[in-house]
Amino acid sequence: VTKEEALEHVKRCREAGLVHLIGRNKLDSSWLNVNPGNKLLSICNCCPCCCLYRILPHVTSEIGEKFTKMPGVSIKVTEKCVGCGTCTKNVCFVDAIILVNKRAIISNECRGCGRCVLICPQNAIELKIEDSTFLDTTISRIAKLVDVS
Repeated sequence: VTKEEALEHVKRCREAGLVHLIGRNKLDSSWLNVNPGNKLLSICNCCPCCCLYRILPHVTSEIGEKFTKMPGVSIKVTEKCVGCGTCTKNVCFVDAIILVNKRAIISNECRGCGRCVLICPQNAIELKIEDSTFLDTTISRIAKLVDVS
């Protein structure tokens, strides 16, 4: 798969409402029978109907805290929010968005997936990468685990 093909695939997944995840999942190493499991880095485009990520609001905090927002990523509701509630209707995998006084509020449970950003009809939710070196730093971190060339 070329870089361009991979990017096109990710674009199609995003347009289909799937959530991009990257990380180490012990379950993946078990069902894929990959050993040693610490050498596996999973990249997944999760759907809301059957992804394990969807159970996060219902697991203990000890387990849920293992799924984190990438450092340097922030999501915020802007003044454009009209309180329509679209972002609260089966959009957030961790139920981190609620309406308070006709305005969307994103809690600390947010994992930064960006589904709310894509679905907001007012473009009132923004995803920002705060650190200009974030992408290079992240690629360097991942490159220590897998070949990213």
